[in-house]
Order: sequence, then C-alpha cells, then structure tokens
Amino acid sequence: MTEKPGRQRPGGRTARNRENVLRATADLLLSEGYEQLTIARVAAAAEVAETTVYRRWPSKVHLVADALSELARVENPIPDTGTLEGDLRALLAQVITLVERPEVQRVILTVVSLAADDEEVVRAKDAFWEARFAGAAGIVNRAVARGELPPDTDPYELIEDVAAPAYFRVLITGRPLDSRLVDRSVALALNRQGIRDAAAGSDRRASPSVDG
Repeated sequence: MTEKPGRQRPGGRTARNRENVLRATADLLLSEGYEQLTIARVAAAAEVAETTVYRRWPSKVHLVADALSELARVENPIPDTGTLEGDLRALLAQVITLVERPEVQRVILTVVSLAADDEEVVRAKDAFWEARFAGAAGIVNRAVARGELPPDTDPYELIEDVAAPAYFRVLITGRPLDSRLVDRSVALALNRQGIRDAAAGSDRRASPSVDG
C-alpha cells in the first residue's frame, strides 16, 4: 500500500518532539539551573504546546530526570573495549569528564537536594538511575560471556563500586577527579570481584586520560 504524500510516518513527529523537548530542557537546565526551569519555558524553546510536554512528563522532576538520562546516554555511550578492566576505565573516565563540568555539577547538587520524602521525586530519581544502570549492565554481561566474571555478578554493585568515589568527590569532598581516581576506583572494584591482578593498577597505560 502506497503511503499518501505528506502523511507522517507513525511515531516520527512524536520522536522529534521528544528530542526537541529533551534538548531544550538540557540547554535550559545547564545554562540557568533547575530552579529557573519551567514547563512553559521548555515548551516555548522546543516550539511545542505545554500539553505536549505534560502528556509525556507529568512534572518538572520527571522531565529533568529524562533529560539528564538522555544527556548521559549521548555524551557517555557505553564503552566496549574488549576487556572488563578497559570498559570500566573508559566508563569512569566518561563519567568524570561529564560531572566535572561546573554546570553539570550544579545540576547534580540541586537534584540530589530535592525532597527525599516526595514520592514523585523518588520515582523520577529511580527512573534516572535505572536507565543508567541498565546501559552499564552491558559491560558486566559481556564480561560474564568472556569468562571474566561469574554469572551471578550483580551489575549494580560493580558499577556502584566503580562510580561511587567520583560522585562522593563531586557531592562531598570536592577533591580532584583525576586519572589516579580512575586507577584506584577500578582497581578496588575489580578487587571486590576477586580479580586481584588489576588491584595494584599495574596496567595504567590502558587508563583513559581525564586530566586533559
């Protein structure tokens, strides 16, 4: 059956609207901060109706969580270097490159401070981290297939072990996010999995640079 001229492919306009809304949200969020962001301003910047935004995102919190997930997905594609250690180093280097940007740090600090007893906020945060862990779990699944990790390895725990020190420095101490942190975090995470040969950080040549 021939499609009529000018007829929209199913999902085409919806996909474009979603992309435009998330891009506008990220731009406003990073340039002006969470408090200044409103659904009305996002809709105007994305050139869509406010009702279009509300149909998919019931609140600003949900919209921001989705926009941050998309930003992380685009700027931090899940690496596939061929080894578990290489993947973890590349992943952490990407995370550090993203979160060391001052505008991203401001957003992270703001989002973390949102009310923990607000069910809507909790659901939005859970959705953000679920999306991030779902992607990173591919690293663990490939490592299991290569025989580098046992089948019962918990992807969440491994990725938490790798990324937690970087977020701790962003949120708490403000200490440098440098290549030494990559070496130490990956070595400790592998050591917890019983992979001892990397614990000393002996193959630091494989560590992606995060120092510019």
